[in-house]
Amino acid sequence: MNINQIKMLILVCISTCVVFGQYTEGNTIVTLSKYYLKPWRTVENGDWKEREKLFDEHRKKMVSRDNLLISSHILYHYLSGNSSEVVVMNEWRNFMDADNSIRSTADRRKKGWPNKKTREKFQKRFGEYWLGGHSDMGNYELNKKMLKRRNKKMKENTIITIQEFTLAPLSEIEGGTSEDRDKIMQEWFDKVVMKDDRVLSHMMLTHYWFGSAGGSKGWPVVFVNEYANMDDLLDEDISKLLEAGWPDEKERKTFQDKHRAYWSHYNHDDIGIYNNNVKQQKLAN
Repeated sequence: MNINQIKMLILVCISTCVVFGQYTEGNTIVTLSKYYLKPWRTVENGDWKEREKLFDEHRKKMVSRDNLLISSHILYHYLSGNSSEVVVMNEWRNFMDADNSIRSTADRRKKGWPNKKTREKFQKRFGEYWLGGHSDMGNYELNKKMLKRRNKKMKENTIITIQEFTLAPLSEIEGGTSEDRDKIMQEWFDKVVMKDDRVLSHMMLTHYWFGSAGGSKGWPVVFVNEYANMDDLLDEDISKLLEAGWPDEKERKTFQDKHRAYWSHYNHDDIGIYNNNVKQQKLAN
């Protein structure tokens, strides 16, 4: 996709979202894009240490200096999917900032490498480690009311999971309303997600532009969760959190039944489990 196509699609997206009112003031925009690395051994004179050095230099001079970019994560293959797959997750205030960020790429590159020959040499070598092109996984609205950001620096890489759940149509929920659903979701977030120390960070992403916006089968919602390690990821025991959040057993069961119903009984698709390179990420201030 070239720059003109991106600009046109952004304008279409903005127009569509204004018409249908999908965007909530104060929320941000998250894009997920998939790229593919060449095996470093197949690159002429390739070396994994050189690749790490190039990627770190790119982060310092391009990603970190992008003032319009709120946060950025480079997610590498860990389990499932293609081993050469790299998912780039970027967050902006809105799509206008995303567009302006794209427009400013050349200027940031010139500032990062003022010498033309040095700049071209870096770009050539950096590009040799990548297969050409990418695929857009989706563009989403980040629900700020149910956002948990990691509040500490990590020395070791973390694990990030991306899963897609489906909100059941309200017509299928006895007595279900959008107000009640929002209240249930917020209560779960406040009492379970925010209290679970194993979950370092949590994003709830809903459709903004590109991909399915739901329909008769329900509304897709993407969850991005971060863990310190696989042990924390695999430890799914939340019984103590549930008991603390809803001490009365009857109230706890009633809440869980309703929560489960709104979420189509927790049926979901696992998009991937990724290795989050903490040295290459940009965290929100």
